[in-house]
Order: sequence, then C-alpha cells, then structure tokens
Amino acid sequence: MASTSIVDWKSLDVEARQVDPKTLRRREKNAHYMAPAMFKRLVENVKIDGRLTTTVLVCQDKDGSLEILSGHHRTAAAIEAGLPLIDALVITSHLSEKRKVAIQLSHNSINGEDDQSLLAQLYVSLDIDAKKFSGLDDSVLSGDKGPGAAALGGANIKYDELLFAFLPEDRVQFEVEMDAIAKRAKRFRIHAAPQSRFDDFFDTIVRTKQGLNIVNSGIALAAMARLAGERLDQLEAEAEDKPDAA
Repeated sequence: MASTSIVDWKSLDVEARQVDPKTLRRREKNAHYMAPAMFKRLVENVKIDGRLTTTVLVCQDKDGSLEILSGHHRTAAAIEAGLPLIDALVITSHLSEKRKVAIQLSHNSINGEDDQSLLAQLYVSLDIDAKKFSGLDDSVLSGDKGPGAAALGGANIKYDELLFAFLPEDRVQFEVEMDAIAKRAKRFRIHAAPQSRFDDFFDTIVRTKQGLNIVNSGIALAAMARLAGERLDQLEAEAEDKPDAA
C-alpha cells in the first residue's frame, strides 16, 4: 500500500484546553535539546509568571491520551514549577506517525531570525534581573553571532574545555545530575558548586562585562580570575606587613 503524500493531508481540527501537565505523554524521540542552565532559567521564568506564556501543542490519540508534539521542555518546566494546569492546543484529528514527526520537527526548525542591532538595543534597556529573565547574555551586544562552526573547524584551534555545573544540594538529585553530566561530558573538566550560588556567579560575570566593557563570557571569566589573583596578592602582602603576634 502506497504511503500518503503530504498533498493528501487534510486540515487539522484543533481546540484549546487546560490540562494537567503531568498527564501529557512525551514522545520517545525529541531532537530539541535544552541545556540544564537554560532549563533552570525557564523554570524560574514560569514561577515568576505563574503560568506558561506559550501554548503547548499536543495531539489526541485514539485511546484519548494526549501526546506532546511541541513544548516538551515547557511542560517539564511547568511540572517543576508546580503548575496544576497549563494551556494546550489539542489536535483532535487523527495523525499518522509521519505527520506527528513532521509537525514536531517543523515547530523546532521553522522560526525567524533576530535583527542583531535591534536585539542589542532592546537587551541593553533591561536591568540585570530582566536580562536574566530574557535568557540572553551580553554576547548580543557584539551585533553578530560570532564565527561559524565551519570557520572554527578549519582553523584547527587548540583549546581546553571546562564545565561549571551548579547542582541541587539534595543528595539524591545531586547524584542523578552528576551521573547525567558524566555521561555527556567525555572531555570536560567538571567543576560543581551549589545551585544556590548560581545567581551570584551570573551577576559577577555581568558586572565584570559591564565594568570592563567585555562582550565574551569566556574573556570575562579570565578577567574575573585575574582580578581575584590581584586581590589575593594584596591580602598576602597585607599579611606579610603585619607584625608577628607577641
């Protein structure tokens, strides 16, 4: 039997519903990945807003269950934030597996691009807390997205990789997160810190960038290390100048 062509796909029937995010079924394969730090930012934003501000797209299967097509991370963030209900757009038409995958991929890949100049203007108008909420960092002030992957690969650049992870202090969750990091990071040197210290770390990077007019976060970290070294030298000199206790 020949497969159905896309030209034979019928218009979709959809309806808006409020649903319990815990009842939504995740698709086994989801190519869209979100880094842990970005997911944490998403959860914090959801907590601040008290709801999801973007609708999750789901489809209703023959057994009546609801399967997520777009919004896996938003659904997980809603659960993490303790939302009892979220807004969902439910496709009630029967979907073939091929069409489910096509919809899923299209929502992840078809999107616009930012006007970098305007983006920088909008970003710089925000205070520190609002900048964190935006999910962006000061790299947007450079006006471009930096060198492409092909350019970096052709340059044969030698570099070291570091991974700074801010992990929950709960022992069980800590071990789960560390195990996940260990599986992903084959070449990283991993440095872990309490999750409660992340905001201080982030704010210090932002202050360093602003104070020294730095755009790149890596350079800002190097500057922070230099400043810390200078301060430690001062403390050592002060200790040497103090007379020995009698």
